[in-house]
Amino acid sequence: MHPDHRRQGIASALPAAAEERFARLGGRRADAMVLRRNETAHRAWGAAGYAPEEHWRRWVKPLPGDTPDGRP
Repeated sequence: MHPDHRRQGIASALPAAAEERFARLGGRRADAMVLRRNETAHRAWGAAGYAPEEHWRRWVKPLPGDTPDGRP
């Protein structure tokens, strides 16, 4: 989240709205992909009740035209 928009409840409202929608659609678990080095996001997601699951790893495959930083 951009620093100018912090401390306004947005980081709490967005996951809560998504979780409510997931639950209405029959979802039983919500996941968030958070970079290991993003300590600010770790605190925000932790405050929302999320915790890391170290036994999971993300598998990816770059496609033609992808760049190392993930930007087109």
